[in-house]
Amino acid sequence: MSRKTAWRNTASDAVSSHQDQALSTTMLLLRSFGPAAFLLREDGETRSFKVCLGEPHTCTCPAFTKEQQPCKHICWLFLRKFRLPKEHEYAFQLGLSERQLLEVLQGLHQAEAHRTELDASAAAGNPSRNVPGKEVGSVCRKVIQAQDVCPICQEGLLLKKQPVSYCRFSCGNSVHISCMKMWADHQRLSHSQEMLKCPLCREDFSSLKLLQEQVKNAAKLFTAAEREKPDRHLGVLCCSCRVCPITGTCFKCTICSSLYLCENCTRKGCHSQHPLALRATRKEKWILVAAGSTGDPKPQDESTVAEFFADSVLEGLPAVKVRSGSLLLNEGMQCRICLESFRLGQQVRTLPCHHKDQVTGAADSVETPRLPSPQTPPSAPPGGAQGVPRPAERHSPSRVSWASSRWDVPGTLLEGRV
Repeated sequence: MSRKTAWRNTASDAVSSHQDQALSTTMLLLRSFGPAAFLLREDGETRSFKVCLGEPHTCTCPAFTKEQQPCKHICWLFLRKFRLPKEHEYAFQLGLSERQLLEVLQGLHQAEAHRTELDASAAAGNPSRNVPGKEVGSVCRKVIQAQDVCPICQEGLLLKKQPVSYCRFSCGNSVHISCMKMWADHQRLSHSQEMLKCPLCREDFSSLKLLQEQVKNAAKLFTAAEREKPDRHLGVLCCSCRVCPITGTCFKCTICSSLYLCENCTRKGCHSQHPLALRATRKEKWILVAAGSTGDPKPQDESTVAEFFADSVLEGLPAVKVRSGSLLLNEGMQCRICLESFRLGQQVRTLPCHHKDQVTGAADSVETPRLPSPQTPPSAPPGGAQGVPRPAERHSPSRVSWASSRWDVPGTLLEGRV
């Protein structure tokens, strides 16, 4: 049987560009129309587009209508939802046959080792944590694993570190609160006591009233720095022209301590005696600059420069106990590192960025820590002060990924008392 669409051996420039856009865009999966048709909306946009995978693929967005090439919505489904590598032969085709599409839906494109790892994880079962439910019939919440993603935006839960809710009546899986709000808005429920459907198991997730309470409380978890544009490197001073904060691409010396430069000063050859690293936004990792490219600085490769901070910085932060009536016990309030809810009697500390961090709790976050801002954290209290956590009790700093905004400027998270 002949194909309806021509087979491609490589991705066209237009599709490669759309793939890059898909990987750098937060997309929300609002509805499924069967196994191969979806309603997508880009985060921050108001229009939704329907994507149908098949032979050929189709999308209702203007880019696909004009180019008749896989758009960023089609590419997002293959790269984010179905986890195909960019170079996979199915990821850039104009269409897929029924057999090929079935392979994608069943995950047969994944490496054997990866499938074995997932099968072993599934056989062991995701551990559940007994969370006191406020609704009759609520189930235990599953502990978030490193590989878990939000079913709506398909981004890693522990990687993005956005506040989460979970399915209380069926599967116990976690979903970003902001994504769940978009999901609820699309369902257009009329009464606060109506039940939302889980985007994973399609059973009752929680009441609309509970989600609205979580949305309200979760908004308090974001600091003022997080609301700033990501290309503003808050608290970072250019050591040449003294502009602060640096906006755009930021450079730092890999030898000198806390020496930062803006792009203009770097192009002028300032501090050319030492190798530099750069990053475009404050949440990115530092990447080494190619030698001899001071006039037109370019990344050397994907080699990154990690910035470590002493354990004493965290150990020196005082901890207090969560007491009855604390705002931290409200629905939606949670640690921004492990995404676990705060519990009565738990030891909690306030980080220099004003985020609340559990002293005891899950310590298995991801990535290597870095201290992107030159701002000096508050001095530690005298050794042995009451409430200072022991190293074995806190989130291990060698496993925690710190967003740069967390150390840049003071935020307005919560009042001082816990």
